[in-house]
Amino acid sequence: MTGDPRPPRLRISRVSKHFEAVRALHDVSFDLAPGEVHALVGENGAGKSTLVGVITGLLEPDGGEVVLNGRPVHFRNPLQARAAGVAAVYQDPNLFPHLSVAENIATGRYPTSGPFLDRTTMVAQARARLEDLGFPLDPEQLVAGLTVAETQFVEIARAVDEDLQLLILDEPTSALTPGEASKLYDVVERLRAEGTTVIWISHRMEEIRELADSITVLRDGEHVRTAPAAELDDAEMIRLMVGRSVVLEQVARTEPLGPPRLEVENLTDPGVFEDVTFSVAEGEIVGVAGLVGAGRSEIAQAVFGLSPHLSGEVRIDGEPVVPRGPAAMVERGVAYLPEDRDAEGVIASMTIASNIALPSIRSLSRAGFMLRRKERELAARERTALSIKGEIDDLVSSLSGGNRQKVALARWLATEPRVLLLDEPTHGIDVGTKAQVHDMMRELARVRRMAILMVSSDLPEVLAVSDRVLVIARGRLVADLPIAEATSERILTHATAGAAR
Repeated sequence: MTGDPRPPRLRISRVSKHFEAVRALHDVSFDLAPGEVHALVGENGAGKSTLVGVITGLLEPDGGEVVLNGRPVHFRNPLQARAAGVAAVYQDPNLFPHLSVAENIATGRYPTSGPFLDRTTMVAQARARLEDLGFPLDPEQLVAGLTVAETQFVEIARAVDEDLQLLILDEPTSALTPGEASKLYDVVERLRAEGTTVIWISHRMEEIRELADSITVLRDGEHVRTAPAAELDDAEMIRLMVGRSVVLEQVARTEPLGPPRLEVENLTDPGVFEDVTFSVAEGEIVGVAGLVGAGRSEIAQAVFGLSPHLSGEVRIDGEPVVPRGPAAMVERGVAYLPEDRDAEGVIASMTIASNIALPSIRSLSRAGFMLRRKERELAARERTALSIKGEIDDLVSSLSGGNRQKVALARWLATEPRVLLLDEPTHGIDVGTKAQVHDMMRELARVRRMAILMVSSDLPEVLAVSDRVLVIARGRLVADLPIAEATSERILTHATAGAAR
């Protein structure tokens, strides 16, 4: 891009933003060229989301300016930004579930015939755009019936039009299969060829390497470095993000495993998974890998009592248990941390203290009244143990994704479970926090002697923390690998071979 006579597509010039006493951004400046894929990286809380909010008109900066194609812009809302060719697609889709795919794509730009909506044109335009992007969706289907990946495609189709100048993608592949992610990569490559600038926000190093021309690193609300992607290797990028070196790798086990704590035999949920048999020992972490849709999460949910049509046997410390519901399983010492922490793991409108205390209400109450001192003591203890940033009276909605995940985990650790079921425990959190969660998991297993079953689509994570790896394909257990024999290639071979049967 050196020597390009055109102005930068986007210039961020000395942008600052505060939320009361919190400094979210301070004097941030960098440029993006036309037709550039620019990775924006940093830990949760580094300021990435705040910067996107400033660019798209969701937030008013306290200082500095945003310059688009050589002209300062002051968007008052995302619709104004979109009219100027600036669009953002977020990790959690922001669609209208009871409207059709076509209606969502056309939001804010509905075609009309006189004073009336031209529904025929709207559907035809949506169908043409979906086909052009390679997204196999019915434009007349309700969004409420779509998968998470399909809603992501609708968001992207809504953002991509002929006037698009800048597209911001925030963790766009977090819910996508490799094949679905490949389709998105193709779209990004096409946009780059057409001169559209793309900001790609991701914690996944491999996709940054595949797509990014340049990289900007933010840390604690400040600009640390902008450089061509070829000049920053993974280790240096991580060091710039967190201010220290972070290595995600297997830590040798010195503690012996105990007897089987969780045993599952011939577990079957018709049409979902069948004849699944495995065990998790006291002090052991067992990773569950496989392709999206293979039935991994459903197995963990079934063990927690969330599957009404379950058959087979579950034993906790040798005692048979009937998983008739979460309350019964919590009583038996089983805890489950779901993947969707915002919808199922925490209540964002409540405080940290209230969230942590929620599953322990019975032990924190007397005669139907909450013992507030005990509640606060419990919350303070778990907040310190998990290094949660924020005071116990802060609302969970004010926390970063990584700290919300810690609150969700703290809720269950407060119940002192014997078996911990974790579904994508580091989904959407940064590499520094991910390393902390991995260390925490090892301590829970090796020191506190919990049995941990971890579902993860992040193979480096599976290999870093697991003692064994179960591979699920099309609802069946196709491999049980000791960690010494597990590699990414071997796991994927089993997962894809099983899926092809």
